[in-house]
Amino acid sequence: MHRWQRAVAAASAVALAACSPFGGSGAPVRGTPPSAAPSASARASGTGHVCVGSHGSRRVPSHGLVSVGSRPTGVVAVWFPGMNQRPCRAALTRGNAVLARRLAKDIRAAPKWPSGTFNCPSDDGAGARLYFQRSGSTLADLADVQLSGCRGVDAPGRSARWMTERLLHDLSPIEPAPWRPR
Repeated sequence: MHRWQRAVAAASAVALAACSPFGGSGAPVRGTPPSAAPSASARASGTGHVCVGSHGSRRVPSHGLVSVGSRPTGVVAVWFPGMNQRPCRAALTRGNAVLARRLAKDIRAAPKWPSGTFNCPSDDGAGARLYFQRSGSTLADLADVQLSGCRGVDAPGRSARWMTERLLHDLSPIEPAPWRPR
């Protein structure tokens, strides 16, 4: 096979991956998991004491879909409250390797967020940042999960995926009481 034929074959493979309903996954985004829930991530604001959280992925140009590695050794979840949640504070939970691998598989299997404009009236800002720990590294693959409104999964610099019922179900073992459905 000539060099130009290999280049055409490689470009064709990339183009086909981009046409897939799941799109092409980007490399995992990495961050350092906290050892405790960040205290400044949520605060009561105004006279009605609305809970204001600060989390989620910054909207920057995306390079592939949000993705995480397939063999994490554990998961750290930082849970951010919705605007009417009491108490108004973040929480931190942990899960073992079995749960982390199940959640990672759920994220990788979730379909790509469709293009277009969406109205998400029930979005109160509740969410979780998941850190998928890796053997021999202090850095972890991360994914941000929006738990209300148009629920989705994203990461800085990556295109979002839909939140699936399977992922929502598999998060429940590490979900703190204030985030559980009533």
